[in-house]
Amino acid sequence: MAERQSWREIDRRRDNPGGRRKRKNGERELPQHSTRYERYKADLDRLFDQGLAGELLRKAGKHPAAQAREAAAEEASQAAPEQQEPATRAKKAARRPRVNRRAAGKLKLMRAVIDAPAGEGVCQAIDELVERFGLPDDWEVLVRTLEHDDEALVLQAVDKMSVVLPGLAKVPRRLSVKERLRTISQTASEADLRARAEKLQQLL
Repeated sequence: MAERQSWREIDRRRDNPGGRRKRKNGERELPQHSTRYERYKADLDRLFDQGLAGELLRKAGKHPAAQAREAAAEEASQAAPEQQEPATRAKKAARRPRVNRRAAGKLKLMRAVIDAPAGEGVCQAIDELVERFGLPDDWEVLVRTLEHDDEALVLQAVDKMSVVLPGLAKVPRRLSVKERLRTISQTASEADLRARAEKLQQLL
C-alpha cells in the first residue's frame, strides 16, 4: 500500500506539475550529490584536523546569544561600582594592588633623611625615622646617621654598616665615608665607638 501523501505535498505537486519529473531527475543525480557530500565532509574533517575550523567559525561570526552575553558582561564591567553585584566588586577589589601605607611612609622618611641638609636638618629627619620605624639597614641612611650628634645612634649605624657592607657590590662614596669614619674614630667621646669606627674604616 502506497504511503499517503500529506496535503502540503499534494498542494506542491498541484502548483508545480513538473515536480515529479524534477524529483526523478534528482534521483538520477543522487550519486553525484553523494560524491559532493563526501568531498564536503572530507574537507571539513581536514579543517578540523588542521585546527582551522575554529578560526573559520570566528570569521563567520559568533552566535547571537554569545554576542549578547559578551555585550552584557562588558556593560556590567563598565557600570558604576554601586551598580555592580557584590561578587563583581569583590573580584575587582582583589585584583587591585593593595598600597602598604606603612612601607610607603617609611620610604618617604628614608628619602627625607638622604636629602636632608647637614646639621640640624638631618638630625631631625633621622629622629623621626627612628622613632617611627627604627634605624633601617639602608646604606645611604646609615651613612647620613654618622652625622648625628647622638653617639649611641652613631654606634648603632656603624654596627649596621659592618653587617651591610659585605653584601654591597660597590660602596657609594667610599672615600667620603672613610673620611667620616676616621673623624669619628678620632673625636668620639666613647672608646667603643672610636674602635668600631676605625675597624669599619679599615674594611672599606
